[in-house]
Amino acid sequence: MSSKLYCYVDETGQHTQGRLFIVSVVVADWERDNLLEACEAIEAQTGKGRTKWIKTLYERRIAYIQRILDNPLFAGRLNFAMFRDVRDYSQATAQTVAEAIRATGVADYRASVTIDGLPQAQERSVASALRHQGVRLRQVRGVKDESNALVRLADALCGLVSAAMEGQPRMVVLFERGVATGYLRDVSMQQKTPRG
Repeated sequence: MSSKLYCYVDETGQHTQGRLFIVSVVVADWERDNLLEACEAIEAQTGKGRTKWIKTLYERRIAYIQRILDNPLFAGRLNFAMFRDVRDYSQATAQTVAEAIRATGVADYRASVTIDGLPQAQERSVASALRHQGVRLRQVRGVKDESNALVRLADALCGLVSAAMEGQPRMVVLFERGVATGYLRDVSMQQKTPRG
């Protein structure tokens, strides 16, 4: 019997005309309800609540991300990809979802993909792009990010990556810690330069 995977997706960077486009994917499995509960509890504890990342006070953003990165439930479930000079946002999103699923190592699955702000009219074309990337789908649907704690987490993850890329010192520290501990996984397909 195939596993059920749930992908919660957000993106940012269209306002930069694609100079830097970031996609985040939170991947859940049979522990989805536990992840939702943990996320909602962290939102309540930090005062972030259901507010979008951009409208959340800075100190609450920091506290929220710190708690997420302290909770073992989220280890390895937070994926992101960065694209430079890209205009095909749907393709970049589909590629990131596919890479996030591949990174789980689960071969036999059906995925439900929930994308923040995706208009219903685009659900079929995004589903087609995902299938083209090899994703075995159950469904694709768009939602508003206020509707689900894991979509709000994907929104926050985009915000964290974007802030770190802008060089905000406290966000850089959190981002680097997340990557070093394996909580955050970079699934970008672009060629990476070896560090020397």
